[in-house]
Amino acid sequence: MKKLLTAILLLITIAAKAQDSTYVSVELKNGKSVSGQLIQKSEAEVTVATKDLGKVTLAWSSIKSINMISKDGKGQNTHPTRYFFAPSAIPLKKGDKYYQNALFLVNSFQAGITDHFSIGGGLVVPFALFITPKIGYQVADKVHVGGGILFATSLIGGLNFGVGTVYGSVTYGTKESNLTLNTGLGAYNENTGLGRDDYNWKFASNPMFTLSGMTRVSNKVMLLTENWFFSNKTVNYDTNGQFLNETTAYNGILSGGVRILLERSAFDVGFLVPTSIESGAIPYLAYNIKF
Repeated sequence: MKKLLTAILLLITIAAKAQDSTYVSVELKNGKSVSGQLIQKSEAEVTVATKDLGKVTLAWSSIKSINMISKDGKGQNTHPTRYFFAPSAIPLKKGDKYYQNALFLVNSFQAGITDHFSIGGGLVVPFALFITPKIGYQVADKVHVGGGILFATSLIGGLNFGVGTVYGSVTYGTKESNLTLNTGLGAYNENTGLGRDDYNWKFASNPMFTLSGMTRVSNKVMLLTENWFFSNKTVNYDTNGQFLNETTAYNGILSGGVRILLERSAFDVGFLVPTSIESGAIPYLAYNIKF
């Protein structure tokens, strides 16, 4: 319970920051720029409240680009599309790519094919191969929706390992502070007999979901949390070894940590805490680079 309460408190903190006002840097076609709080955006013009000039209204015809920044004017977060591993609904832009190495074993790569669709995958050395196609759309000022597929299979002959999920995503907030709910129905390659080839794919009876968040606390540091929840089936027997019943309960993996931002790369440092066993925190380390 203490583990869950800690994760909830961190999510509440991030949720509060996700409701902060949106701050932007507007690059003009004449080479100048205007930075401040975004007040209004219409089909004809954009209004920004600046620190020195007050409210400034700019016609779209004079604007080259608009980039989201943090409240104190720092550059935007370049890694908003994922947390430690779970995705947000914010998509990679066309041509953007990233590589991540987690715990020296998990290597993943993702590439933006369009502004709304990306595809990737990776290796868990030397055990498994996975693929991660994803879509994402911004549907409101601070709301993105999307979804994707996670499928993993064994690289080792005879292991017969396989898991997958089709999921949907909702992200609320900005690239600097946001929360994401992912939910989907998982599937796994189940052993149905004693033979080596007695395996069939089976969907889980209950959905799995993740609740994740990130918020920027300084120029170089973001707080991250990523929490997985999935159902486990337990077969119960009496003292004589006779079958009694089957029970299903949700367990999870809670996590928290920081992302240290560099110009294009970032380091994730944190901990993982399984809720189903009494164990200490498991250290987590990952390196990310966007190119």
